[in-house]
Amino acid sequence: MSTFDKENLFQEVLPTCELPQSHELTITNIIATDSITSLTSNQKRILLFNVQQPFEVPMKEFDDEWWPLVTNIWIKFSHKDNVNGNSWKTFVCRFNKHFQSSTRKEDIPSTKRRKTKVRTANLCFAKIKILRFDAEQKVRIERFQDSPDHAHSIEESDKLKRPQAVRVLVEKEAVKNYPVPAIVDAVKEYATENMDLGTSIKELKWREVANIKYKIRGSQNTYLNGSSKLSSDIQDAISFLKKEGYQVELYTTQSTRGFVFARLKQLEKLQKYGWLTLIDSIHKTNRYDWRLFTLYIRDGYGCWDIGGHFFVSNEDSNTVVEALMIIRRFCSSWKPRYFLADQSSIEAKSIVMAFPGLQKGEQECDVIFCTVHVMRTWMDKIYDPKTRNKMVHAMHKRTKIGCEMLIQQSIEECALTPIKRYIIRYYLKNTRQWALWARQHSPLLLQVTSTNALESYHSELKRTTSSQHGLIGACNKIVALDSKKRSDSDYVAFEFHVKKISAAGIDDDILREIHKFPFPIQKLIVTAGIDDDILREIHKFPFPIQKLIVSEIFSVEGRIEKGKDLPGLMSLECQCLFFRKYMLPCKHIFHEQIHGPRKLLTIDAWKQFQQTFDESGFEIYEHRELINFEILEKNENDRAAENRKLTVNELMERTRNEYWNIEENGDEKEKREFLERLKTCLDPILKKNNN
Repeated sequence: MSTFDKENLFQEVLPTCELPQSHELTITNIIATDSITSLTSNQKRILLFNVQQPFEVPMKEFDDEWWPLVTNIWIKFSHKDNVNGNSWKTFVCRFNKHFQSSTRKEDIPSTKRRKTKVRTANLCFAKIKILRFDAEQKVRIERFQDSPDHAHSIEESDKLKRPQAVRVLVEKEAVKNYPVPAIVDAVKEYATENMDLGTSIKELKWREVANIKYKIRGSQNTYLNGSSKLSSDIQDAISFLKKEGYQVELYTTQSTRGFVFARLKQLEKLQKYGWLTLIDSIHKTNRYDWRLFTLYIRDGYGCWDIGGHFFVSNEDSNTVVEALMIIRRFCSSWKPRYFLADQSSIEAKSIVMAFPGLQKGEQECDVIFCTVHVMRTWMDKIYDPKTRNKMVHAMHKRTKIGCEMLIQQSIEECALTPIKRYIIRYYLKNTRQWALWARQHSPLLLQVTSTNALESYHSELKRTTSSQHGLIGACNKIVALDSKKRSDSDYVAFEFHVKKISAAGIDDDILREIHKFPFPIQKLIVTAGIDDDILREIHKFPFPIQKLIVSEIFSVEGRIEKGKDLPGLMSLECQCLFFRKYMLPCKHIFHEQIHGPRKLLTIDAWKQFQQTFDESGFEIYEHRELINFEILEKNENDRAAENRKLTVNELMERTRNEYWNIEENGDEKEKREFLERLKTCLDPILKKNNN
C-alpha cells in the first residue's frame, strides 16, 4: 500500500486533529529550560507522544508518574534483557495494531455471535524505545531509529482507550460506591483541576465506569463467599450473627439441620404484635440452597418489621417445626392467633404441629392463606374465566352461606370436569382459610389479606444476595437489611404522633387525581382547603390515620362526579369495607357530613374516634376482634382429616421440589434415576388403590 493510500484510509477511519503549529517548539523548550520533575501531566504526555529528542527520567518516577499517562498510546513491540540487569523495549502506536485479531468466534453461528468490529491495522507507524539502566536507576526515552511522528492526535488515542492513570482515579472513586454519574463527574473534575488531564478525561463514558465499578466491587465482596467447607461456613455465620447482637441456636433433625436467629428487639416485637404473623421462605440466597424463612409482623405504628429468621437445609415440616419451637423458647410469651402464609402445605402442617391450640390448653392458632397467592393459583388451575370470576366473587363474599352458594354455582355451571374436581378437592371444605367471610370479625385481618409486605422484603434481599455466596454472605445481607427496616420503623414511630398532614404529605397518586379537578374542588380536597374545624380534628389523629381520612375526603368528590346520591346514614355506622377495616369516618360519612342535612361528625363523635388512638397505635385493631363461633367449630375428626390432607400435600410438595432441583442442576443420569426410584416407591401404592 502506498503512502498516499494509507493516508486516505486513515482519513476515512479516524478524522485527524492537527497538533498546534508550535507543538515541536514547545516540547524542545520544555526539555531545554524546565526541570523534568516540574512538568504537568499533560506536558509529560506530550513529551512521550512524539519524542523529539532523547531524555532521561528516574526509574521509579517514570513507572509511577509517566508511563500510566500513555498506556493507551503505546503497546509493546519487542524487548531484550541484558545480563547486567539493563534492558530495552520498543513500543509501537496502538493504531498500528500489529497483533492479529482473535478468530475464536469463527465457528459460532452469526445469529449467536456477539456483534463486534475489527479495527483497521497499519494506521500509524510511530515507535519509541525505552532503555532501563539498572545501576543508575534511570530510564532513557528516545525515538526508535527513523520512526515517523504519529499520524493522529492524542485525543484520538484517548477515544480508543483510556490511560491507566484515569483508570486508577476511577477505581479510587468506585470503592466509595457512589452512583456511576457521580463517579464520572468527580473523576473529570479532579483530573482537570489537579492533574491537567482535561483533554484525556473528557471522553470518559458511563459504561466504562460501570464496568470498572463492577469489577472493583466484585473483588471487594469476596468475603461474602465464605469458607469452602459447609461446617466452617455455618460456624462463621453464627459467630457473625452473635457479634451483631442476634440470639442464635443451631439445631439438627434426622434428615436436616438449620439455625434460628433473631435480635432481642425483634423478639419483643414478635411477642407484642405477633397476633397476626406472616411467614414465607426464599431460596437461592446461598450456594448450599438453604432456605431462609422469615417471620414478619406489623407494629403499632403500622410499619412492617422482622420477628425472626431461620435457615433450613431441607424444607420439610419436621425441620420447620423445630425452628418454630426454638423461637417459642426464645419468646415464651409469643401467642399467635393467625399465621398468614401462601399455600405451602409444609408451612401449614408445621404451624399446626408447633401450635396445637386448644388440644394443649393454648390459644387456638389458625393458618389463613394469602389471597394474592390463591388467585395466582386459580389463574393456572381454574383456567375457565367464568368459573374463576365466580370463585373470586365467592372469596370476597361477606357471609359463609353466600360464599358456599357461589362455590356451588361455579361447580354446577362449569363444563370442565378437571376444574370441578379441583374446586371440590381443594376449596369447597376449607373456605375459612381462603375466603374473606371468615375474616369479617377482625379489622386487622381485613387490612392484611396478603403476604405482599413479606414478599417485598424478600425481593429486596434477593437483589443483594447471590446463589454464589456462602451462608456468611447471606447473613451479612440479612443483617444490613434488618438494620434498614429497623431504621425505617424508628422514623415512622417518631412522626406517628408528631407529623401533621399537609398537601406535601398526601400521596403522589392522590395529588395527581386531585389536580384533575377544577381549582375550587382542589381547594376543598387538599387540607389547606378543608374546613378548619375538620382539619383541626384530623390533626388530632396519628399521622398514618390522617392520611387515611384525607384519602376518604378526596373520595367524596369522586362519588359526586359519578352521580351517586347521599348515603342517607342515620348514625356513625357504615357497612363499607373501609369502615369495617379501620373503624374511621369513611367517604359515605363525609359525603353525608359535607353535602347532607345531617351533621354526623359532632365534637363528641370526633372524640370517640380519636380516643381509640390515645394510648395505642395500629395494635388496637387486634383487640377489636369479635368472636366468630363458626370458626371455632372443629372436632377431632375434622382435625384428623386436615392433618392427613396436609401430610399428603407436604409429601407431594417435597417431591416436586426435589424433582425441580434435579431438573435444574442434575445430569440426564440423575434425572432418570430419580424417576425410576419414584416409580418404584409409588407403583405398589397406586396399584393397591386401583385394585
